[in-house]
Order: sequence, then structure tokens, then C-alpha cells
Amino acid sequence: MLTIEYCARAIIRHLNGDLKLSKEYEKRAVEAYHREQCICSIEEMIPGSTKEKLYKLVN
Repeated sequence: MLTIEYCARAIIRHLNGDLKLSKEYEKRAVEAYHREQCICSIEEMIPGSTKEKLYKLVN
């Protein structure tokens, strides 16, 4: 789950224009991903209720 947190932080920092910190979070996300060696997809890790909220937000 740490990987998702770092990815979200990287995206938010990038959108806010802080590219240096965005790259740092991106690097940390990749490192965390390699440490976790997760065999499931990100979609499988997100709860159904969160998916529904995201779909409503997009639509």
C-alpha cells in the first residue's frame, strides 16, 4: 500500500508544479514496489467502495 501512497503524492506534487518533489516520490514508489514484489494488480488492492467513489467522481 505504500506504493500507492507514494504514487498519489507524486501525482499531486506534479499537478501542483513541484516537479522536484514529484520525482522524489516517484523514485520512492518504484523502490517500494520492488521491495513489495506484489503479484496482484493495483485494481485488486483498491476496495470496491473506493472504486465506486472514484467512478462517481469521474462521471
